[in-house]
Amino acid sequence: MLNSDDVRKQAEAIKWFHAMDLGNGVQTKGIYDPQSRLPLLGLPEDLTGKCVLDIGAWDGFYSFECERRGAESVLATDSFCWSGDGWGTKDGFERARQALNSKVQDMEVDVLDITREKLANSMSYFALASCITCAIPCSAWNE
Repeated sequence: MLNSDDVRKQAEAIKWFHAMDLGNGVQTKGIYDPQSRLPLLGLPEDLTGKCVLDIGAWDGFYSFECERRGAESVLATDSFCWSGDGWGTKDGFERARQALNSKVQDMEVDVLDITREKLANSMSYFALASCITCAIPCSAWNE
């Protein structure tokens, strides 16, 4: 596990989209503050027993927030920002996951290629996107 000085140094080397708290006083310098949007999304405070798919995760703020709120499992997906034509990379997501000691899983996949079959190999999820938020009981996916 990295100490806060190491986390801070690594965070400063990354061009962040999401401003987020990485713990121990380390805040990323993202250009967008998703924390300010949380009240508008209606994301439940308690996600216990839910499986969450974060579509377009980028740095992963919403993925990590859902995990913090107790989601049973979270799958972060992205393609454009992680390896496509966007100006971002997956570095922020990876550093945040490490700093937060997170168990959020990831999959590089284009949003148009996400299918139930593709996700079945990971676990059962559905669906949180930057503008679409839905968390359902994991058992409902298998119905």
